[in-house]
Amino acid sequence: MAINYTWSFPNFETDANNKVKIIHWRYTATDSETDAEGNAYVSSMYGSDGETNDQDFDTMTKEDAIACVLEHSETSEDDMKANLDEKIASQKAPTLTSKTKEW
Repeated sequence: MAINYTWSFPNFETDANNKVKIIHWRYTATDSETDAEGNAYVSSMYGSDGETNDQDFDTMTKEDAIACVLEHSETSEDDMKANLDEKIASQKAPTLTSKTKEW
């Protein structure tokens, strides 16, 4: 099982001086193993960071955004990975089954 972790930043909110005020982020884990239908096992977490230290939007790099999010997070990147790994493991071996009835 090889899991690839990817940061993405779908949106940044800036002020009139182009300073980043809020970073919206997503951290996604994708397993190289697939289910019987060929679908990848994927899990993600997301959030926003409103403590950005007023970084300039034009000069901010992806690494800057990651560092900022992690600096203000209550959990480490390793803990995030463990959480996503656990979610993927539960997709592979679910402990609950969802069922419906046509009444």
